[in-house]
Amino acid sequence: MEDQGKLSKHFWLAQGMARTIGVNVNEALSVGRMGRGEFAELVARCCHCDRGESCMAWMACQSAGAEDLPGYCALKPRIEALKETA
Repeated sequence: MEDQGKLSKHFWLAQGMARTIGVNVNEALSVGRMGRGEFAELVARCCHCDRGESCMAWMACQSAGAEDLPGYCALKPRIEALKETA
């Protein structure tokens, strides 16, 4: 059950990081800019990163949104690429 909780946390963390810079993951999936398997890989990459608490703190300070993700974010290149193609 602990693994499922970790997966859920990082699923929402990945969604939140994307949303903070204006990327709608659900829309990207529905229009084919990203596949479900690719999103699953991003969530897995997030699960293996030890900076989750830093990401949550960063998001908490971004009430107006942000232009870019922090440099330490394991999802930065792909999520920012989605922003460019939106």
